[in-house]
Parts: sequence; structure tokens; C-alpha cells
Amino acid sequence: MTQKAADLKSEGNQFFKSGNIKRAAELFAQAEEADPTDPVYPSNLSAAFYEIANYDGCAQAILRAWKLLQAQPTMNFSLAVRLSSRLAKALCHGFRARKIVPGFLDDNGAEIAGLRDAGVKCSTKSSEKEELVRLWGEWDIMVPELAKYAEASEVDLQRLAKLPMFFKPLDPTREFFSIGTDDIIGLMEGWGPGEAYPLKLDKLPNKYLSNVAILFGGVGDGRHALGTLIGLHEAFQRLPKAKRAHFQAHLTLLDVHDATIARDVCIFMLLHALNEASDSTIRAEIKATLTYTFCGVAMPSYCHKRLSSVIEDLHKRFTSDSRGLPDWLHVVSDTITAILPTLDFWLTTKKNTSRMLKGHEHMSPSDLPEAQMMSMVPGGNATLKKTLQEKEAEERAKIRKALQELSPESLAEWPLFSKDDSPEEMRAFVDNNMDKLIDMIYKEGKGGKLPLYEEAFYKGAKVFLPPKELMKRHPGFETAWKQIKSHTGMSQPVLRKVQAHIENDWKPNITLFDTKCSDPRCYSDRDGYPDIKLDMFRTVTYFEQFNRRNTPNAQDPVGTDQHMLASQVCGVFFEKAASALKGLAGHLTVELLCGGLSGELAKMQWGADITRPKEFPRKYTRMWLSNVPDYTNGPLNVVIYAIPCLQDDPQAALGFNSLLNTPVWAGDDEFFHTYTLLLPEEVPRYLGCRVISSRVVMDVCTLGSQSVPRPLSELASRDELTTWLTRVLFNTFIPGHSKFRPHNVRCPHNLSAFFGLLFYLHRVGYPAHWLSDFLARVLSGSMVSDIAPYDDFWPMPVKERLRRVPARRVRTDPWLIDFEVMIASAYHAIPFPLAGALPPDFSREPDDIQVWEVSLQPAQYFSTAALFNFSSPYDPRTQLLFYRASAATATRLIDDMGRIFEGKAEPAPGTFFVMTMQEYVRYQERIRFKLSRKRVERMRKEDWYVMAYRHDTGQQATRPVSVAKWKLVPE
Repeated sequence: MTQKAADLKSEGNQFFKSGNIKRAAELFAQAEEADPTDPVYPSNLSAAFYEIANYDGCAQAILRAWKLLQAQPTMNFSLAVRLSSRLAKALCHGFRARKIVPGFLDDNGAEIAGLRDAGVKCSTKSSEKEELVRLWGEWDIMVPELAKYAEASEVDLQRLAKLPMFFKPLDPTREFFSIGTDDIIGLMEGWGPGEAYPLKLDKLPNKYLSNVAILFGGVGDGRHALGTLIGLHEAFQRLPKAKRAHFQAHLTLLDVHDATIARDVCIFMLLHALNEASDSTIRAEIKATLTYTFCGVAMPSYCHKRLSSVIEDLHKRFTSDSRGLPDWLHVVSDTITAILPTLDFWLTTKKNTSRMLKGHEHMSPSDLPEAQMMSMVPGGNATLKKTLQEKEAEERAKIRKALQELSPESLAEWPLFSKDDSPEEMRAFVDNNMDKLIDMIYKEGKGGKLPLYEEAFYKGAKVFLPPKELMKRHPGFETAWKQIKSHTGMSQPVLRKVQAHIENDWKPNITLFDTKCSDPRCYSDRDGYPDIKLDMFRTVTYFEQFNRRNTPNAQDPVGTDQHMLASQVCGVFFEKAASALKGLAGHLTVELLCGGLSGELAKMQWGADITRPKEFPRKYTRMWLSNVPDYTNGPLNVVIYAIPCLQDDPQAALGFNSLLNTPVWAGDDEFFHTYTLLLPEEVPRYLGCRVISSRVVMDVCTLGSQSVPRPLSELASRDELTTWLTRVLFNTFIPGHSKFRPHNVRCPHNLSAFFGLLFYLHRVGYPAHWLSDFLARVLSGSMVSDIAPYDDFWPMPVKERLRRVPARRVRTDPWLIDFEVMIASAYHAIPFPLAGALPPDFSREPDDIQVWEVSLQPAQYFSTAALFNFSSPYDPRTQLLFYRASAATATRLIDDMGRIFEGKAEPAPGTFFVMTMQEYVRYQERIRFKLSRKRVERMRKEDWYVMAYRHDTGQQATRPVSVAKWKLVPE
């Protein structure tokens, strides 16, 4: 041992102890170079490599140390044991993590076998020998499976991607959001008005310029996709000719509701028809059809005919071998299967205009409940009121400034003034009534604009006026419009004439209906109508603001022409969208995809999106997720499933907002902590992504990708990670409670999402052995911990992150049935070894996991009331309880679940299980779930039962059903 080598080793030991493993490895390597004869130096280097997950380097350093150790005159037994133990672990983790190639075994088989034997022989303690036997036994299990890892891991990842990641609601009926209510976002400029975050095409390298991919999660009515399309075309036109040649863009429009996607397909086909038409009258009809389809509840018969023609044409295309869509438009094959029933429903269903309009109500902004009022509902956050008041004051200040700067020419156009009023008189009137005018503009226009004259017509007729060039087709409409503009209002005879014409000649907007309208479980007469009560001019306002976003008066809150018709505003917008489609011909693909956002992104990430063409993007330049994270566990879900699907470019980013429960949050820290159990500033260190902006409660949260794996020095320590993972796991076992709507918080992640989190953490750069050791503790059936789940109402206070309880042994065995399904389904794709940690009765074969269906009878019926309802069947709160009848009753198990988790010995492990993953739940009819066939066979012999319950309230949803009645069904 040379002095230089000894000094380097000593310095390396200090860095190793302090946690700077990378620097320690550098010093140990220098020590080995300084004295290549001493086995201690490569041994220390192997220990450092192991800690930073360099399993290949670790194994090679071990074999170098072993070679030197064998050459020593006296065998160092202790070192031989340590090397043998470390080699077994490095091999297991290295091959599982794909860090060691199969050829390593061929080249070093004899040396590996020799060190294995030496380690056992040199063990002087029985515990030492038992641990070595266990570690090498795990390797023995892996060796026959090595060949399968490469060939089976891809298929197993696809299986993992298809596992449900959320607790299911007791009733799967989905709400259909047909007409949006938010600002139009053009992602080329940013995340909407006041949220600039431009995508600069000219700054993209050619490899990304030829793959500009933008995803809209929860695309809704497609307004943001259309706004982005227009902006994309404008940016394309500004590119130099050479860059234009490289440009290719792909828009993915994704939504969970089949009717939403069907509606969006119709909009794009109408835009295509607009580009194909040259006759001015036909173009006017198509633009009117677009307006009424997008914004209206009813439409003229000639628009209905055009819309029906598009629907019929799509139905024919989708049911024939040659689908023949425009070259730029692609509907994924399984999405076609999903939307065909909706298209068929729209074609065959007859709806009554009078009944449609009777249930419809236009509510101007002053009629809508204010956010401040909503914050007074029990459960609202009092601190939000101040924030909302500050925001209102800011909007009112903008209006005041705009009024003060109005020119005499602009004032002369106001209906309040006559042509005889002088500029001084008009200005004096405005100044003297400033507060009243500000109040009127703010309340009626929500700080956005003065109301249009057309609103007066709409409140009586409940439809938009047709374009001026088509108005003569509608008896009484021109007269009504003249009366309104003359400030006399519609006379009763004219209004009756207009209403009679609408009832006789107009048709309901069929795209506002979804198939549940004919479902007797939702409507006993199978003839349901949507309940459309909203500000019908809000979308028109947003269109108008978008249309003039690049004009000098873009920010003018009173800059709208009050005489403008909704059809005129919308027509300009749709003209721009159609022009963008034409102008981007050959450079654009629009893809429509029906599915859950997280599920579809998981498929893209893990290669399970097999119905999408291979050339379609799996990584995106920008994503707009709307407020989908409100429903899907917030930023934690976004990080696990969306961040890996961002391109590795500084401009790549995603954005989302919070609209479901805004009044409940005290601030952004509480929002992040409730969903992630982290503060925003901790997210990069724990989860390895960029937090560009965490202002989610009142603005937009923006996250970005980073290259992975991250250096271990930039990530959380092992103790920090273990503590955080324990908190996440325990709060999945025992979730918190939600307040009344609209203050309900959704944290629906089940154990499949937790398993996906472990995969994500490995991708980020956490050592595989950290993750496998943690999961091994879970799989043992119990853990010692000072962490307690949060058993109170969400949001979760930030101070909860510091709460500790006296360390105790908690039970994890009730939840292991989910882990069996996950591990068997993804066995060959798991990036860390688990074979030695699996319970003896666990299945490892994917083919053993089967889908079972059980017919049910409800134990009670749950209220579907939207407000003040703790037990809505639409909340994702379902768990399945499997239990042996002789062990305990279902009521006792559910009531005792918290105490069982805390270590209560009875019922004994293996006599009951809780399942957080379900394939399908409709509590009044049936459930489906995945379970090992072998396990079900054992359950049959022991008389097991299953039932569904709400994990938050403990309410039993179904009656227990014997295993004898479970049916195996094809997946």
C-alpha cells in the first residue's frame, strides 16, 4: 500500500461518508491507479459504484479486487465475503436495470463462480452465510430468466400501461362537457391571456422543427387546438424559406369522452368542407353551421342538414374499409370504435327543439355565482377571498384606464349619446359616472367587454342570429334586429313570430347530446336532454378577443363593437382556422384520440399505443392539459405520466390550471403538497423535472423536462426518498377525505400509480437497489415507521409533512394482492430485482393473471346530487374487499381498516385483502378485476367473498358475492 494510494483512499472514505459518492469513486479510482496491487482499492471503488447505481462498473471492480485478493499470501476472509455479497447484488440489479450486458457472464463466468464459492466458505458467522445464500439464491432465480428480459420486457410494459391507475367511481357515467367556458389558448404564444410562454419555432433545431408535436389533454370543444393551429400557421409564415422546408407539426387532440372526440371530428370536417367550397352562399352556410355546432343549442334546418351530412359521411367512412379522411386528419382505429356509437346515436335520434330550448337558459355573467360566493360554501378557503378581490381590483383598474383613454370618436358611437352631444359633455358624463360604468362593464362582461346587442335577442329567442347574408331566410329576424338596435327592444308580436319560426324550422344541436341521454339508468324515458345553463356569449367574447389579439386594441377591455353578431365573430375565427389547415398542407397532421390522459400517455411511454402509427410522436414539444390534473391526482400524476413524454429541449413544456376546486386552496404550496406531498421547490430534487411556474391556483402551472438520468447529487438522499415514498404509500393505503363540492379534492391514485412512480424514479436516476429494498419491505407484509397517513379532510396542510408519530410496526399485507397483479403482469420489465422478496404464494407469470367478473346487488343507493353530497357515486373512491367468510365480517373489516393498518393482529394475514385496482365498476350491476387464477382456485377451497365499498366513508356499496359466482371473462 503506497502512501499516495492510502491518502487517496482516506480522502475518498470521507467523501463516501458525507454522501458525495461520485467524488469518492473518483478518489478510489485514483488510489487503484496509484497502487494496482492492493485489492482494497478496487473493492472500495466497487462499493462507491454500487451506491451510484453503476452496477457494471461495480461488478468489474469486484472481479479486479477478487483477482488481486487471490494473489495475496493470506486470504482476507472478511473482504472476500463483502465482495461476494456485493457481486451478487450488482449482478441482480445490473441485469434487471439493463446496466450489465449478457456477454459479461460469458467472459467472467469462472471468476464469478469462484468468488461465490469463496464467499460462502469464508463466512465465519451463520447470519453472514445465510445472507450470502439468500443473495446468490436470488441470482439463481434470475439466471434462467435472463433470456426472457429482452424478449418479454416490451410486452410486460404494455401490460403495465394498461393497468388502471385510479380508484374507480361506483358509477362510471361520465359528465359530458360540450361547450367550453375558458379563454382560447394559442400555445404558440403561451398559456393564454397574461400567461406568455411563447414557442419560438425559429429557435428550434431542425430535428425538433421537423417534429413540432403538441398535445391537448382534455381537449374539450377543441378551442385551444384551433387557436394553436391558427398561431402555428402564423408562425410558419414567418419562418425563413429554408426552415419552412424542415417544418412538420403534429397535433394530438385527446379526451376521455367519446362524444367530445366525435364532436371535434365533425368540426374539423366542416373546416375541410369550408376549404373545399368556393360559392359565397355555401361558405356562409358552412361557417354558420360551425358557429351553431360549436356555440349554440339549436340551429337552422339548413345548418342541421349540413351537420347531419357530415355525421353520416363520417359514419360511412368509419364503417368501410377505405376510410378516406383528408390527408392531414387521422382518427386512431380504437377511437373510431369508441365514437361510432355516438355518431350512430346522432343520426338516429330525433330531438324536439321546443323541449331543448325550454331547458336552456342563457346566464349573463352577473347571473352566474361569483367565485367569492362559492368560497363561502362550507369547506371554502377564507384566504382566497383576498386574492379574488385583488384580481377584481386589477380588472376594474384596466377598465377605468380604458374609459379614461376613450377618444371623442369612440364615445360618439355609444348609444348613450346623441349626435348633438359635444365631446366635453360626453367626457363629463363618463367621468361623473365612472364607478357605475366600471361596475356595469365588469359585471356584464366579467372584465372583458361590453355586452353585445345580440344578447337582447338571445334572451328572448335562445338562439344566435344567423349571418347577415342569411337573415332573410328567417321570418321576423331582421325586424327584431332593427328593433333591438334602435333601443326599443323586440315587440311581443315580433318575438312570437321569431319563436314560432325557431320551433318549426330549427333543430337542436345534436352534438350536445351523448349516448347516456338514451340510457334508462340516467333517464327513465330514454329521452334525456342536456341542461345547458351558462353564459352563451362567453365563447363569442373569447373568439372576438382572440381575433384581435394581434391588433393595437388587443388589450382594450371595451374595444368590442357592440353591433357585431356572434356569427360574424365566429365566422372570422373559423375562416382563420380553415386557412391554417390549407396553409399548412403537407406540413401538418391532426390526430384525434379517445382515452384517459394518463392512460394514453402511459401507453406512449411504455410502447402500448399499438393502434397509433409508428411514425406518430411519443414525445411532445408542448402539452396543454387544461384542468385534467384536478381529476387525476394533480402534479404527481403529471410528473409520472406526462413529463416522460416531453421532448428533451429547453422549450419543451406543459401547462395546466386548476378550475374544479379553486376556492379550496390556501395557495400554491398547499395545492402541490396535497397532491405530491412535496413543496413546489422540492419537486425538481425529488422528481427530477423543472418547475417553471408553480402559480397554479390563480394562474397556470408550467413544468418542463430535463435530461435523465439526473446526477445522484442533484436528487433526494436515500433517507429523504424513503421517507417520502412511505408517506405516498401510506396515504394510498388510507386516503384522506374530501369536502363537499365544489371544494372536493380528488387524489385517486391507486397502487398501480404508486408502482408507476417507482418506474419513474428509476428512470430519473435513483439507484435500483434503493427502490427494490423499499419495495421488499412492503412485500414482507409489515414495516416499522414513524409516518402516519393523513386521515382528515383535504387539502392537506403543509405542516403535515413534518408530522411524526412514535415508530411502530404497521401492516402492509392487506394490500399485497394489488402488488401480485402488478408484479406478475410486468415481471420481466421491472428494472430492479424482487424475486427474493416475493411472498411464497405470489404468482410471477403474466398468463396467470386473468379478468374476473362478478354480478352484483347494491347494498344501498347513492345520491347523485352535485352539491353538499359526501357520497356521490361519481367520486373515485371504490375499493374491493376480498375476505374469507370464516375470518371476519365485511363490516368489521371495513370499520377496523385503520386499526388493522396500525398493526392490529386480527384478522390474520392472508385471510382478507383490499384491492385498489379495478377494471370496471358499476355498483348496481357488476364489477371486473384482475386476479391470479391460482389464487382464485385457492379461494374457492376456502369460501372467499368479494364486495365493493367506499374507502373514505366506509359505506358498503354492494352485497358480498361468493367466489363460486365469479366468472372468468376474456380480457
